[in-house]
Amino acid sequence: MSLPSTSVAAEQVKLPPDRCAGMTPPSEDENHASIRLDQPQQGEELAVDEQGKIDLAGVLHKHARMIDVSVGDLVTTDFTLGPPPDGVSGWASSWKTRVRPPELGVNLVCSRAEREPKRNARILRSVTVVDNIPPSNATGLTVGDITATTARASWSAATDNYGLAGYEIRVDGGTPIRTNVGTRSYAMTDLSPDAEHTVSMVAVDLAGNKSPAPATATFRTEKLPPEPDPDAELKFAPEEGGAMASWQPDLNGDVTYRAFLDGRLYDEFPLKEYCRDADGNPADPCTAESVITYPIEPLDALTSHTFRIEATREDGTKWRDFSGEFTTSAAAPPVPEEVTQQVSSEGLQCAAQGGDFYIAESVRSSVTLPAGTTQVFPGCYNAADASCVEKYLPPDGNKKLDCSDDVTKLLESVAPPGRGPSISSLSGSTGGMQALFDPGNLVQPITWCAQNTPTCTLLLAPPAVAAETAAASSIAAAVAGWVLVTIVGIGIGIVLGVLLAVLFPSPIAIGGLLEYPIHHYDNFDTYDDWYRDEGRWTHSLKVYAQTVKTTKEAASRYNLPFAWTDTEDSALRRAIDQACAAQGQTGRSYSPCGDDLAVYVPGGKNYKFRPMQETGTHIVEAMGNGSYPQPPQRSLWFGPGRSVGGQAARNAGYQRNWFYTDPKFAGNACLPRVIGSGKTCDEFPFWSTDQAVDLSGLTASLKLVPTTESLPQAQDISSFHSKCKVQDKERFIVLPIKPWVDAGAPSFGFRVNGGGASLCMEPTL
Repeated sequence: MSLPSTSVAAEQVKLPPDRCAGMTPPSEDENHASIRLDQPQQGEELAVDEQGKIDLAGVLHKHARMIDVSVGDLVTTDFTLGPPPDGVSGWASSWKTRVRPPELGVNLVCSRAEREPKRNARILRSVTVVDNIPPSNATGLTVGDITATTARASWSAATDNYGLAGYEIRVDGGTPIRTNVGTRSYAMTDLSPDAEHTVSMVAVDLAGNKSPAPATATFRTEKLPPEPDPDAELKFAPEEGGAMASWQPDLNGDVTYRAFLDGRLYDEFPLKEYCRDADGNPADPCTAESVITYPIEPLDALTSHTFRIEATREDGTKWRDFSGEFTTSAAAPPVPEEVTQQVSSEGLQCAAQGGDFYIAESVRSSVTLPAGTTQVFPGCYNAADASCVEKYLPPDGNKKLDCSDDVTKLLESVAPPGRGPSISSLSGSTGGMQALFDPGNLVQPITWCAQNTPTCTLLLAPPAVAAETAAASSIAAAVAGWVLVTIVGIGIGIVLGVLLAVLFPSPIAIGGLLEYPIHHYDNFDTYDDWYRDEGRWTHSLKVYAQTVKTTKEAASRYNLPFAWTDTEDSALRRAIDQACAAQGQTGRSYSPCGDDLAVYVPGGKNYKFRPMQETGTHIVEAMGNGSYPQPPQRSLWFGPGRSVGGQAARNAGYQRNWFYTDPKFAGNACLPRVIGSGKTCDEFPFWSTDQAVDLSGLTASLKLVPTTESLPQAQDISSFHSKCKVQDKERFIVLPIKPWVDAGAPSFGFRVNGGGASLCMEPTL
């Protein structure tokens, strides 16, 4: 006896799962004498319950067995069998199951049973899954770190039946600001001093529902701090990477100074060493009208410190001391935090609602939507045909993407003209960050995928925004527990992170980057031959291309006496090969670069065009002046690891000014101190790395450089760590280019990832 069919014909809206391949989607019933799907009905709207699940149920012939039920690409074999429902005779039994749908919105439900070998029954339905339950009210909203113009709001996590997209904050009733699910604090800036302020916050779930009652908090900002006391003994001029301390000498007793930073002995030096006249030049003799100006560096950005000076007499006895506190300034991020958080949160929300792609607000006007595209919510869209993307996402191994749909065509249209990776250009602005979001910039894709299910959304944003969003999203992924975020590229060789056929399959010689068909005169925005040798050296090529492109653009913009030659080009290639080997700790003299690495290119000026000519020259000389370093072990210095606060050296028992005080290094290039010379000892690798002093097995290179270059270099290092998100113990690349430093050109930094290279510390005049 046959079970009645309950199917209704409908249009195809999603790619049927493999289990239902060959059916006419979404609702043709085959061999339904064995199985009936009563819930859901075709076209039905199903609301997830308090556990984020939906119920599926039907009837099964007594001679059949259930195989599985899938919702989208989520498959379950967990069924509960029971007596037949009313109106069905004893030859059948009921079945039911509960699942969490992989996405909200349209889903295809496929149920399968087998009555006898080679006789299967399949039913395919299209349903719309909704979530009508708002998230819980967030609690614990507090405001701390209050200053005259800033404060930080923090709160406890909210909960939701299906999942959170993030939190929405309003300050004084203004424009809502979104954070992602992993970020439960928000820094409020530009507040009016000595005034009452209100901050409110609601949780936002993946369906866009908001918690019923906003959490609110009221606070008062402090009064503006008084102007620095002109009569204070110790004054500070803080910067991103340090501070300049200054005080008046007292010739009645000051002979030697002992400096203490955060309670630890920092340096000991005679009166004359840092004594300056009114014009900032070394004062000889040092008089009561002179000023002692002492650089404290390198320090991390936005950190507070205490600094104390002990002045001692000629016999070594202390006769006065004075101290003060200061906080280093923050390095502005390459992308405003509000932009990163909004893109991260809305990208997650788009993935959960089944959107095929999300476009960051800053580039929406420059992206032409495919015909038939429908909007899920502003920025989130469904394409008329995304079958190819649905089939090949998430990226899995070296699949060949040999089909085309609306989404792949969209990616091709926003990719660089040659379909190579995105190589960042200078922003076009000399004063601000806004130009990073110019719609004319290239677009770089990221994939958002629900973990354990291949439900994915493509996120399109400018390269800098994409890189920052990928970093921020790792936090959201850890909290959400079901989201996988990968930054990917599109190109002749790679689309959606999956290898395509290579245009020029001829083998590459073993010599590394030197053998690649790429030159300093190529246009890297249109160059397409990036993926030879199966893409093994593609990240090295991105390092090369970003370095050459940035130097050429900066030289043109700032009229710098610099141009690439074939000789210098070859030196750069060698340096990249060695640097990547050092960064990857391969133990070889050359190696391809790894993924997700930061690169610092020093200059004769720092990234804000403050002079550091001799310091930049020192780095270049320490690394071989464009040739192979001598001794060869110095190649390790191409890839130092960050050590916050110089902790690696401190753990080994060294003090910050070891080259002056440690008997082990007596007679080094910085000793004896030349009092009144205006010179300070510089070391490379930097004190803030795990290769400082002699931790690499070689004693660091030392050289006396102008004291005036101490803070510019410290600003460079601190800003590079902060802007390029170099974490503690993370290995980065130092890439010295002799003619770039010789030209007095600025430093810069960038990161390399699957989608290309993004400037994170951009030269800013």
